[in-house]
Parts: sequence; C-alpha cells; structure tokens
Amino acid sequence: MSLALSLLPIFIVMMLLFILKRSAVEAGAVACITAAIVALFSPSFSLNIPQLVDAGVKGVLITSVVAYVLIFGILLFHLMNEAGAIHAIAAFVSQATHHPTRQVLLLAVAFSPLVESASGFGLAMIVIAPILITLGFDRLKATLISLLSLMVVPWGALATGTVIGANLADFPLQRLGTGSAILSIPVFLYLSCLIVLISGGFDALRKHFFEVLAVTGSLSGAIWFFNRYVSVELAGVFGAMTALAVELLWIHFMQKRHLDASQKQETATGMTESRLSIFQAMSAYILLIVLLFLTRIIPPIEHYLNSTGLLQFPRYDFTLPLFYSPGFYLFLVCIFSIFVFKLSRSAIQKSIKQTLKQFQPVFLSTVGFVVMSQIMVEAGMVQMLSSSAALFFGPAFLYVSPLIGGLGGFLTGSNTGSNAMFINLQLQTAQHLQMTPDLFAYAQNTSSSHLTMACPSRVVLAASIGKIPEQENQLLRSIAFAGIGTLVLIMLGVIVGQWFQL
Repeated sequence: MSLALSLLPIFIVMMLLFILKRSAVEAGAVACITAAIVALFSPSFSLNIPQLVDAGVKGVLITSVVAYVLIFGILLFHLMNEAGAIHAIAAFVSQATHHPTRQVLLLAVAFSPLVESASGFGLAMIVIAPILITLGFDRLKATLISLLSLMVVPWGALATGTVIGANLADFPLQRLGTGSAILSIPVFLYLSCLIVLISGGFDALRKHFFEVLAVTGSLSGAIWFFNRYVSVELAGVFGAMTALAVELLWIHFMQKRHLDASQKQETATGMTESRLSIFQAMSAYILLIVLLFLTRIIPPIEHYLNSTGLLQFPRYDFTLPLFYSPGFYLFLVCIFSIFVFKLSRSAIQKSIKQTLKQFQPVFLSTVGFVVMSQIMVEAGMVQMLSSSAALFFGPAFLYVSPLIGGLGGFLTGSNTGSNAMFINLQLQTAQHLQMTPDLFAYAQNTSSSHLTMACPSRVVLAASIGKIPEQENQLLRSIAFAGIGTLVLIMLGVIVGQWFQL
C-alpha cells in the first residue's frame, strides 16, 4: 500500500499529461495537491503541516534559481528579436549553407550546445527555435528539434548540476564528468540522428550520416577530453566550439567542391539580407559567454562572487549567490543589448510584456513539479520507491538506476534538482548492495540531465516560444518517446560499463 501511495503523484502526472491531455500547469498543481494529501493523511508517511509548508517553501526557493535565469533569458531573446538579431543569425546560417540538414546540424548539434553550456537552464532552446522557424522550418518540427538540441545538459551553465551533484555525494568531480561523458556518447549520436530525421527524413540521414558522425564524434571526443584532462566546467563550451568548427569546415569544403551558379543564386535569394552583421547579432551571446567564462575560471573572482550578494535562507539550507548566477549576467547582457541595438521604449515595453506572458506558465508548472518532488522527498516517498526497487531488483538495481535519475530530470527539469533528490540515495543503495558507486553516480547524473528535455514545464516554454501552445501535448508525447530511447541507451551503457568496469 505504501508503495502504491508513493507512486500515486507520479501516476497522476502521467495520466493528466498523456491520457487526459491537460496542460503542464494543471498537471503540476493536481500532482502537488495529491502528494500533499498523501503525505498528510497516510500513516506510512505522516508529514505534519509545518513540515509540509517547509517542503513547499523549499520547492519555491529551488524554483527561484531557475526563474532568475529564465526570465532574463527570455527577455534577452525578445530584445534581440526586436533588434533584428535573430533574423541576422538566420541570414548568416542561410548564407553559410542553403541545405536544411546542414543548417540543422550547425544550429542544433553545434551552436545550441555552446549556448546551453554557457547559460544552461534550457535557454539554448529559446535561441534555436526562432532561428529555425525564420529559416522556414515547420513550427512543430523546429520546436521539437530545439528541445532535442539540449544534449549537453550535464555541462549546462558550466556544469553547475554536475558540480553540485559531486559535492552533495562527496564524489570526485573529474570522475563524474568523465563517466557522464562516456555514457553520453551514444546519446549524442542518437539525438543528432533524430534531429536529422525530423528535419529531412530517412533520405537526409542516409545522405548525411557521415557528416552527423563527424560532428557528433567531435562533440563527444572533445567533451570527454576536456572532462578528463582540463576542466569539467569548461568541457561543454570547448566541446561545442570544436563541433561548430568541424561543421563549418565540412560546409566549406563540401560547398567548395559542389557549389555552382544555381546554388549561389538559391543561397543569395533564400533570405533577405540583414542590416546587422553576424558579429553585431551575436555580440550579446559573445559577451554572455565571456562574462560567464571569466567568472568561472579566475578563482579570486569566483570566490568573491560566491560570497557577496547572497540570498540566504539557512532554515531551508538555501543560498543563491545573486552576482554569480547566470541570471545576473543575462540581466547585464539585456542592458547591453538595449543600448547597443538602440532599442526604442516601445520595443523594450513590448519585449517585457511578451516575456512576462511566456514566463508565467513556465514558472507555475515548474513550481508545481518541484514542490511535488520536495514533498515526496520530505515525506519519504522517494526513499520508499528507491528501497523497494533495490529490494525487488537486488544487484540488478544498477540497471534501474537511470530510470530513477531520469524521473528526477523529468519532474524537476533540472539535473541539479534531480541530483539533490536522488544522487545520495543512489550511492547509499550501491553501498547497501556492496557494489561500486561509480556507475550509479554516472547513471544518475547522465539520465537526470538528458531527461530534462522532456520536463513538462520545459515543453510549455518550448511551445510558447514556437507559438504552438495548442500542440503542447503532441510535443510532449514526441519528446517523451525520444526520452525513452535516451534512457534505453544509458541503461545499455551502464551494462557495457559494468562489463568493462568503467
């Protein structure tokens, strides 16, 4: 009975989203209320009202970390859109290559990981989807591709979630980063192939398979190398830059071999010329990457920012360094964009209005799922699920480990949140089963990261950015199926890792 009650909030979420086709905001609210009722009135858990309130407050505080970044990330997109920067980036891509598959590879497999590695929190999706739509891609396909492009989440926001996971579990960061990189190799290839299939079908994948291998291989290899030998925090940035360079070189050499007069004409006339240069259009993102890079690699600056301007609630073990968070640098870049692009007051007001309209449902759905997760943790439901799985599966629990991490990523939309919920539980289970904890840690971090793309609140944001709110459920089903494939690959990776003692 206790196990069934522990599963009830999750079952409610699945039923509302996938069967009744309700919105993520409604699903989050109902599931949160369900978890609270179970926690308060079930003898198996018996959470009292003050504890329930504390769990709710902690969930809201955790959500505020994401909200701080998201609101300025969305605002930056709208400011750049008003300035014509999004159109300028799309025009540059159109001029670099007229081929839709190469445009998708350039944006979704190379550029999106760069933006995600620097800023995190799914902001790359906000950048990529409008560019793809401007290039002429179907809105649903462009939005789905932008979600699938969030493939470097373990290294998003300079590996914030991975760093926090390593600290929480007292696990070596370099080992966690390298292990996550190895488990992510087949996931990178799988997601890249899906992206090409969605954009151009099987024929496009057949024609460009070796190009996909080259770009994905360079991304995977560079991320592994920088995790292993340089810095976990910078691995995503340099891995994405490597993939970007490889794809641009591939485009250059292929066009040099095959470009003829008709292709030149198609490229030239495919999109109207932008008044902004690509450097001007990219200046905001370049500044963002530079600011984040400097504040993360110079120890005195990092230490100062982590100890100044702190929003603290010791009772809830919560600290938000306001000047270290990517949200602060997104705010600065928003101010920079207003002056550099010389935006009018009406353009700024329009951007703020659109930002608040898109931010509200994302924030509400995120609060619902994160508060639900916190109630489940505080009430002992999560421990009940994990211990039951360990008892039932025994040593085979290792193969179920990615499901637990993936569930955390799906519910919270954050590998930081999922690691906070589950990584210690996973490693404690490994010790109880007298198994090495390494693969459990890798599986937890990797699965929680890659399943954030299917988080309902993230899908709400994607549907809003793509201006397809009526297709939210279809988008959620599609990305959920992709997420299942990702979990299967990670589980197979864990099996192979056990054989080779990864």
